[in-house]
Amino acid sequence: MSNTAKAVLLIPNEITADMIKTGTSVPVVDSDAGEVAWDDTTDWETDDEVNHNGWIWEAQKANTDIEPGTDATAWLRVRPSNRMAPFDDQMNTRSVAESEITYVLQPGFFTGIAMYGLQGDSITITLYDEPDGEVVDSFTGDLYEQAAGLYEYLFMPLRALTKIQRSNLPLYPDAELHITVSAANNARVGIGMIVVGHWMTLLGTGDIGGLEYGAEVEIKTYSYIKTNDDGTTQIVPRHSATNVNCSVVIEGDQANQAADLLAQVASRPVAFIGSGLPRYAYINTFGLVSGTVKPESWATARVQLSVKGYI
Repeated sequence: MSNTAKAVLLIPNEITADMIKTGTSVPVVDSDAGEVAWDDTTDWETDDEVNHNGWIWEAQKANTDIEPGTDATAWLRVRPSNRMAPFDDQMNTRSVAESEITYVLQPGFFTGIAMYGLQGDSITITLYDEPDGEVVDSFTGDLYEQAAGLYEYLFMPLRALTKIQRSNLPLYPDAELHITVSAANNARVGIGMIVVGHWMTLLGTGDIGGLEYGAEVEIKTYSYIKTNDDGTTQIVPRHSATNVNCSVVIEGDQANQAADLLAQVASRPVAFIGSGLPRYAYINTFGLVSGTVKPESWATARVQLSVKGYI
């Protein structure tokens, strides 16, 4: 691939509840999504679900004043709340609404964002230098792929785009990020994951190197065929993950940096872009990165990467 096919990682900031600001359309307790706030005066029954501290908890036994998270025999944490769903490490836990969904974030220093599991017609991303400040970066785009030609435009459904990345954002200490996904006719909209942090070029930063041809992308499904007692079968649908295996040539003096960065992200999921070129967008995923660094000569080294994608 060309030298523009750099492999980069987005090192994520942890998004806490206090970083989600006024203007966010998803309430702390989203009654439209069926959420109920926990309190210590209600007689909760087994299987009741409550929203507490950004998580949905399921009662394991009848109780009244046992706070979720303090007694595993009373409450089981089952999933994030609708408001906090984009900030766990799972793309299949999606924040959903009708017609439009907006997040306003103030996550500290960051230079890039990546979003996955998007559902809707369009997306707008606006970066302010501070709350109520000046717009320093903005992007608006459709969440579907443009037709390749007249035939596709007239007769083929447009492919939905479910992921967006933005890089090289200006750096401000109090920057405020606004993200809106919208759809016409009160259609369902959603955001599976919002990753905010710092893009770091792992490989191919010099005059040579970059992602090589032969990169392998595996779409791994967790659906399976169930055989019933009478011999009939049915497909049980489950989520899928995108795994990437690729090789990158780098300058020899970049090997230490590559090894250090691999060690830094060894136990945390990160956004991975194998190439920023549109035709190679499928080599992008979110997951756990592992790899090897091997010197090939005095001038070059090779990094073999494996990214195990999250669902």
